[in-house]
Formats: sequence, structure tokens, C-alpha cells
Amino acid sequence: MDGGKFGRAQPAGRREDQRFLTGRGRYIDDIAPTCALHAVFLRSAVAHGRITRLDLSPARALPGVHLVLDAAGLEALGVTLGMKGARLKLPGGGLGAGPERPVLARDTVRHVGEAVAVVVAETLAQARDAAEAILLDLDDLPVALALAPGGPALHAEASGNLAFDWSIGTAEATEAAFARATHSIALEVRHNRVIVAPMEPRGAFAEWEGGRLHLCVNGQGVWNQRNETARMLNLPREAVRVTNPDVGGGFGMKAMTYPEYIVIAAAARALGRPVRWMAERTEGMLTDNAGRDLVARAELALDSRHKIIGYRVDLVANLGAYNSQFGQPIQSELFSKVLTGIYDIPAAFLRARGVYTNTAPVDAYRGAGRPEAILTLLSLSARPMRSPAFPMPLWWAR
Repeated sequence: MDGGKFGRAQPAGRREDQRFLTGRGRYIDDIAPTCALHAVFLRSAVAHGRITRLDLSPARALPGVHLVLDAAGLEALGVTLGMKGARLKLPGGGLGAGPERPVLARDTVRHVGEAVAVVVAETLAQARDAAEAILLDLDDLPVALALAPGGPALHAEASGNLAFDWSIGTAEATEAAFARATHSIALEVRHNRVIVAPMEPRGAFAEWEGGRLHLCVNGQGVWNQRNETARMLNLPREAVRVTNPDVGGGFGMKAMTYPEYIVIAAAARALGRPVRWMAERTEGMLTDNAGRDLVARAELALDSRHKIIGYRVDLVANLGAYNSQFGQPIQSELFSKVLTGIYDIPAAFLRARGVYTNTAPVDAYRGAGRPEAILTLLSLSARPMRSPAFPMPLWWAR
């Protein structure tokens, strides 16, 4: 191997820095077609409510408006409303809960910011005015916010709002280790919800020409987005082209398909005109997939020489109002992959439960499940043992 070329501390040339530092980046708002129509979404102002009235006619009558759609209107355009969401394979057989997540709310809204309708107009100002003209009435429903099974029901498919109850490890051996342990440590670790807030909010534009769709998304990859767009618009994959321009931050949050991308793609196909959408910062705070949001009770069992002989974690993870693209496996399968870290632990067990709440969905963010598992284990090092004081840090007791 050429040590001079491939050795440590060799600089890696970056091609993009000069144009970024001189203001020549090519982001969604820089490259969207100038003839594109503007999309604005009407969103729920309540966390949980039943739609009792949705009158789109006042918006349709305003100048500059080309299209106003709700869920029924999208279906009439041949759009499959339900988004794809990961479902866990459960230890006893079957899958985690799979309630529909529609790109526009059908009869019920389940988190603040959920899209109910879309307006497409010549200018952004006209689209905003028309969205405000839509008549929407909601009957409030009880809100589920507790990070625990139970509470007001969100989905008929999820009894007690429980999306999954999943486990892995050696349960009997772990119980036996705690039964014979000389010392033990227990700690409840709360991993707060993280709002990503990238420099550039989410955005996209769509073009339909010659029976083919071009969707430009400031995302993190094109293949999943292409496959989902083709599925939901009932198009062959070869008829959908997805591109990513320069992206102003993502941290994992921009890797997923979002409702707005499907809606503007359907609108562009229906109108034969390019359609663009860029989230405002408030929209991003309300609708971007969040990260983390779980509570884990962790326990270590140690023998008389302070060697770890058992470890168990019981956690409850908030999935938000719906399954997101990768949500269910994050605080279960991915958490388990680094459950014991670098420690030699002969017996370990993880139980993970996912619950639905009236909040925005939670998905992959900066390591997705694995940082939470490591932090949970390391947090125990600062917890006093249920035994005479032991002066060494936990890592010394490997």
C-alpha cells in the first residue's frame, strides 16, 4: 500500500467547498422551474380530532388557483393514500401494528400539523390565501401523550396504542444472574425527543412530461423515494425519476418519503405543470420526523468481584401518530445490536414496546437506536450500586 497516498492524516480534497462558500450552491429554491405553480398545505391545528366539515369550494373560487385537493380528491386521481411504514416481526409470530398513514387525513387528524388539504396556485401568496379560505371544522378527541401503553385510542389496529411488544435475549439466564448477584444497579434513562431543524427546510418540485415524472427532493437518496412514488402514484418505476440537488442539512430526517412529495407529484401529473413546495420553519417543526423519544429502565447484575453477570433493559418508545418509514425497528432491532456494548456480559435481555401518541412520527436520526443503547448502558456507570460503595468506574468491572 502506498503510505503517502493512503496513510493517516492525509487531506481529502473537497470539490464543493468553493461554490458553497461563494454562494453558488444549487438548492431546491435555486433550481425549481420559474413556471412552477406553488403548493400550500392546510394543516390541523389540533392534536386529535374528527373532521366534521371540509369545504374546498371557497378556495377553488379564488383567483390564480389551479387545484384544491383533499384525500378523496387524491384517490380520484389514482393515488394510493397509505404510506409505507416498517413493521417488526414479533417473537411469537406476526407483525407489529400497521395502521394506515394517509398523505392527506381521511376522517381524523392525529397530530398538530397533519396535512388535510392542498392548494396549488400561480403564486405563493395566492396559494396561502386560498388555503386560509378552506372551511375546516374538527371535533376534538381525547389526546394520547403518555409514554406508556393505554390512553385514548388512536388506531383500531393498535389496542391500547401498542404498536409492538418485542424482545430478544436470554430471559431465563438473565433472571438467574440477577437472582445470584451480589450487587445491582438500576436506572431509568429518558431520551428526549429531538427536533432536527436543518438549515434548509424540506422541499421539492415535480414535473410531468411525456408520461414520465421527475421529482426533485432535497433528500438523502433517490431509490426509496422513487419506489414509493411509483407505488403510490401507480406508475411503473421506469416512469419515475428522482434527483437530489444540494441539500442544506438532513441528519437522517431527510432520508424518508414524506406526504408532501407524493401530493405535489400527483398535482403535477394532474395539471401537466411543474409544482413546487418548500416548508416554512413552523411546518418543519410540526411535521418533520423527530428522533429518539423513549424511556428505558436498565439494570446490571454484578458478582462479588464486581464483574457484570447480567443486563436487562425494558424500554417504551414513542412512534408518534403513525408508523414512519423505519420507525418500529429503531428502538428494538437496532437498539439490540449494540445492547451490551463492549462488555463481556454472559446474560442479557431486552424488551421493547412501541406506542402511538398524538405527536409527529419518529424515525431515524444520527445512528438510529444505537446511540440510545450505548448511552443507556454508559449512564449506569454514574449510578450508585445497591451495595457498599465501589470506587471504580463501571468500565473497570468488565
